[in-house]
Amino acid sequence: MSEADVWMDNESWWVYGCRPSMAAAYARFHTRNRFHLRMAMSQTPEVEDAAYWEVELGRRETAMQAGQAVHLVGVPKTVSTPPEPSSPTLEIGGLVSFWSIEHGDFQGCTFSILIDRFLEGRGLMYAMAEPAIREVIERHKLHRVMATQLPENLRSARLLRRLGFVVEGYARDFLRINGRWRDTVLLSRLVE
Repeated sequence: MSEADVWMDNESWWVYGCRPSMAAAYARFHTRNRFHLRMAMSQTPEVEDAAYWEVELGRRETAMQAGQAVHLVGVPKTVSTPPEPSSPTLEIGGLVSFWSIEHGDFQGCTFSILIDRFLEGRGLMYAMAEPAIREVIERHKLHRVMATQLPENLRSARLLRRLGFVVEGYARDFLRINGRWRDTVLLSRLVE
């Protein structure tokens, strides 16, 4: 594997940019975390299908190449060497995404995170997200990174605040998750 394959590397993670060859790993991640992710996203059958992810990851890779998004795949450093990103045995531990990167007068994006249920509670998502946020802010010259969380998702609330996000408001019926409109806490991290 070349150094160019690794987007970011730290004590806890090897982090790669997403690519269609990771489709089976994405499907396994969503299957394994079906119940765990219910407060973060709709659990539709297609997210457990590699064919869905081949198409979706192609879109995400194109958005990354265009500078419109950054979609990162974290592999925890529980093995001695970094796995090949296209390996059929690749297992995703966490996902960090920066959606809808805008420049000009706005200079911002939306941020989202997902972590494997088996890795939760160890500080690993912070170890992946904090340097990724700093790097994306620097690479894309951003002023604002926005995030949302469901009011009852207290673990996510604690992590977002630790990452420097501040509550800016509360939106009624903001997101439709699993067929139901949900109220949402709106947060932002600003660059001074």
